[in-house]
Amino acid sequence: MNPGHLFALTPEQKERYKVQPDQFHPTDRPSSLEEYEVPDFIEKAGLRLWYNTQSDSYRRHWHDAQEIVVPLEGNYSVSVQGTNYLLKPGDFFLIPPGELHELSEPSPGARFVFLMDLEPFCHQTGFLQVRSLLSQPVLISFASCPEIYEKIITLFMQIVLLYWGSSPSWHLLICARMLEIFACYADYRIAGAAPRMEMPRENSGLGKKFDRLLEYLQKNYTKDLSLDEAAQRVGVSKYYFTRVFRSRMGQTFSEYLTYLRIRSAEELLKNGGVSVADVCTACGYDSVSSFNRNFRKLKGYSPTEFRKLYQATRLL
Repeated sequence: MNPGHLFALTPEQKERYKVQPDQFHPTDRPSSLEEYEVPDFIEKAGLRLWYNTQSDSYRRHWHDAQEIVVPLEGNYSVSVQGTNYLLKPGDFFLIPPGELHELSEPSPGARFVFLMDLEPFCHQTGFLQVRSLLSQPVLISFASCPEIYEKIITLFMQIVLLYWGSSPSWHLLICARMLEIFACYADYRIAGAAPRMEMPRENSGLGKKFDRLLEYLQKNYTKDLSLDEAAQRVGVSKYYFTRVFRSRMGQTFSEYLTYLRIRSAEELLKNGGVSVADVCTACGYDSVSSFNRNFRKLKGYSPTEFRKLYQATRLL
């Protein structure tokens, strides 16, 4: 099967999509390595979708938005934290918020680039699990994920139609499609991670205990909670908990705890009035060296470098 018909555009659409619905025109930004970028969202919407046909490359940069890249014509090169991905037409690629990445076009073509703020979704039931699965780059292609590809790309193309459409409820409808995309991918990952293992359902006693643990971690990630204690909270053995946690969250318990701490540290570091040592303590670390090591491992640069990059851009 050739999936090209799922994302093909008419000549009329190609012309219409070159103009933003709010008539926004991007301003030139100074080029610098590792630049912090403030997304040009539509006012009060927390999102922006580009139909991009430019042959320019985008140097290493980062922002707080989830970025989705969907090539339409020609291949597209994306590098995230030093790992290179060659995207083909129709590929659906998600870049996590806060990750250093760069985009380049090896040959002339066209693609959609979608930026979206995930924070409004964070209070949705079950989104903690989804956000964990999205903490690493995600490539959904016809070859790699045939079970969900058609649904994912169809939902995304519906987002495109809504973005350039005339519905008064366009923003709500786009958010609904994105939640459906996230849910589809989460279900796929959970089912595929351990197909022969009985997984706790959302309405089961075990599933509810697991969800309560995630809520507890969101509020208490600074505490020194061990794997044994976490398993006891759910009421299962450490071995079973380890398997369930990794299959549901896409990472180990320790990795998830580190992810929560570093995500919190990012927000604190944007405040110039808080020292790196204080951020370290506030995020649950006893050692600055351990904090620096984990921060660099996840983000690709030190806490001090992160702060300088952010503050330098805010002064522009």
